[in-house]
Amino acid sequence: MGAAERQRRYRDRRKAGRRVLQIEIDEVELAAALERLHFLSPLDADDDEALQGGLNRMIQVLCRPDADA
Repeated sequence: MGAAERQRRYRDRRKAGRRVLQIEIDEVELAAALERLHFLSPLDADDDEALQGGLNRMIQVLCRPDADA
């Protein structure tokens, strides 16, 4: 992916009110938490894409307006 494409995607995300964040977290603790909360299958604990997907789903649920209801 070229610089122009990255810039376009960045602008599209900003317009949509979305952000890409970089965090540092213990992968074993993350996998355990996601498994416990049913956002990750125990079989996928070593799969980086599955971990990212589970974390994304968990954050989306937590950010819903009705999450505290």
